[in-house]
Amino acid sequence: MSKKINVICPYCEASEEHPAPADYAPRYLTCGTCGKRFIMEPTASGHDVYRDGEAPCCSDPDCKAIEMGAGDD
Repeated sequence: MSKKINVICPYCEASEEHPAPADYAPRYLTCGTCGKRFIMEPTASGHDVYRDGEAPCCSDPDCKAIEMGAGDD
C-alpha cells in the first residue's frame, strides 16, 4: 500500500489525497474539484503548494528544467 499525503489546492482550497512523492522534485498536480493545475513541492517538513506561474523558478518544474538545461549549449 503506497503512502498518501493530503494536499490543499491553492485556488479553491479543496483537500485531496495524492501519492506521496519518492523524492523532493516539485511536480504539477491538477485539482479534482476546480480542475486547475498547481505545483506541489515536497519539503523536509511536509510540502508547499503554489499557483501555476507564481512559484519561484527553483520550485516550478518547467522553469527548473529550462534553467538546468540552459548550460547544455
